[in-house]
Amino acid sequence: MLSGDRHADQSASTDGTDAIDVVIDAAALLHVNGQSTGMTLTAVDRLNRGLGTTSTLIATWASLLLVGPDAATRVAAVSPTGISMRRVAAAMAVIDRAQDGPLDSVAVRRELVAAQRQSVSNALIFSGACATGAGALAVIFGAQHPLTVLVAAVSAALGGLLRRGVGRLGVGVLTQAFAAALVAGLIGVAAVHLRVDDALGLVVLCPAMVLVPGPHILNGALDLLALRVTLGVARLGYSALILAAVAAGLIVGLAADGRSLAVLQTGATVPLYLDVIAAGVAAGSYPVFFSMPYRMIGWPVAVGMVGHAAHWWALTVWRVDIATAALVSCLIAGVLLLPISHYLRMPFAAIGFASVVALVPGVYVFRMLSGLVQFAHLPTSGLLTSLTSDGATAALVITGMATGLAVPMHAYSALSAAADKRRRRARL
Repeated sequence: MLSGDRHADQSASTDGTDAIDVVIDAAALLHVNGQSTGMTLTAVDRLNRGLGTTSTLIATWASLLLVGPDAATRVAAVSPTGISMRRVAAAMAVIDRAQDGPLDSVAVRRELVAAQRQSVSNALIFSGACATGAGALAVIFGAQHPLTVLVAAVSAALGGLLRRGVGRLGVGVLTQAFAAALVAGLIGVAAVHLRVDDALGLVVLCPAMVLVPGPHILNGALDLLALRVTLGVARLGYSALILAAVAAGLIVGLAADGRSLAVLQTGATVPLYLDVIAAGVAAGSYPVFFSMPYRMIGWPVAVGMVGHAAHWWALTVWRVDIATAALVSCLIAGVLLLPISHYLRMPFAAIGFASVVALVPGVYVFRMLSGLVQFAHLPTSGLLTSLTSDGATAALVITGMATGLAVPMHAYSALSAAADKRRRRARL
């Protein structure tokens, strides 16, 4: 009898160990591929219930630590540097079934392996999306001539092909961003000699805009709102490194011909219908960067057009400042996208950024960094005023965007946590 009890205890221990192995594998897959920390923690709770185990996840930038039953621990040395909505959606589809009843750990592990094998977007489709995204942004920012839009699109497409090419050689994200931005700078120089309008403005900046790490910025903001300060700061620091690499690529490319960004460049006002259409094209391009299933792209497109119409209306009719307009637009997008992201099982930060990408103040960020470089060589009061204004505008717009998208998600997480507590008390 004692022997039988020991065997039963050993079997239960083995099952528990297997369950926390599955949980850490699932958490690592979500963490690496762009899921927000809050939703990853929720997924761990669901898997715990479905697999009949208990575990606590501690997320940091460099690793995940899972503490299971009897102080059993698992560590996954992973960092949240990637974005793949296909993998996240496939994994969440498996995890969400825990709400319907017990899960089989073997089946869950098998489906998680299949989710991890989900492919990224095809290289040619990816480069085409870079082209349409950059071209749409050129329209939104006031390109005056079709050739300007065309050159910006070609530049972004070439940069996209280069990123995929060097990525297959094992080159890191920072080098990929630098190389693509370098191409944009060199093509901007060539466009100057070909007398393309706004060659040192939109032709250079719009291809760089498709390199902005928006989902990482938004996930960082979500972590800060949830008081996961260390992880939030790490995400934002990683985003800042990518932006710095992009700016360095642009500056080096332009410096090959002794050029610099048009710091004082301003775009023309765009009619509402053209602004909304271009915003929809941009919103349809960015999901391809994040490997979103193509059948789902219509959602961010629709929300992006609604949000950008609100942005245009706030700027043109209400006459509010650009940061307030971004806050209003992103708040509308966040409220609309929250149920959609849960229905589609998509990472909220990725689908949210895709919808509001046309509002990202990358133009101001890159102009500010270029102005800093110019100021180091030839300081003037006018240049200082311009780069300070660009930096302040970028900071305020990013804050408004992050707040507008993050607040609905944060409110939902708080309400969900309260509902879970009530359900647990009811069961007791």
